[in-house]
Amino acid sequence: MNQKQIGILIVIVGLLLAGYVLTYKYRDDQLLNKVIAQEGSCFLADGTCLHEARNYNYYILGGMLAGALIVLGIYLVFFDRTQEMMKRHQRQISMALRDAQIHTSKKDKFEAFLSGFNEEERKVLKAIREHEGIKQASLRYKIGMSKTGLSLLLKSLEGKDIISREPDGKTNKIYLREKY
Repeated sequence: MNQKQIGILIVIVGLLLAGYVLTYKYRDDQLLNKVIAQEGSCFLADGTCLHEARNYNYYILGGMLAGALIVLGIYLVFFDRTQEMMKRHQRQISMALRDAQIHTSKKDKFEAFLSGFNEEERKVLKAIREHEGIKQASLRYKIGMSKTGLSLLLKSLEGKDIISREPDGKTNKIYLREKY
């Protein structure tokens, strides 16, 4: 059952309760009028007035309860958007979890890819992945290698078709061939 159906059900219960209270009051009024017609007055032999002796608390309580149920039902049918917000929130959480799973999968894939390289090559590949298009001079300072050592390492990785170098002025920009 969704929220609107529950709201409609509550309105129906409220209307039934209101109908029952009004029917009961109508029957009570009819009985009172019958007694007044027979006696000719609303005062009994002991001097009590039938109108004053009457207990209206049940009518008031029943009417208030019926009104509250009707108002609650109308609120649920027309105004409450809790379920919509919860569905939207659940979709956002699902998307975030899916994105996190994809990111984790890519990270695991990259870590598996790195396992086939030595320590220096791993440092270079991690730095290139973190800063796609990093300049060769910047990479050298980032990982703390000599210019010649880095150049030879990059040439080796380029020969294995793992990275690509693109000229950029007096230096090169370095990219991974496969995106992780």
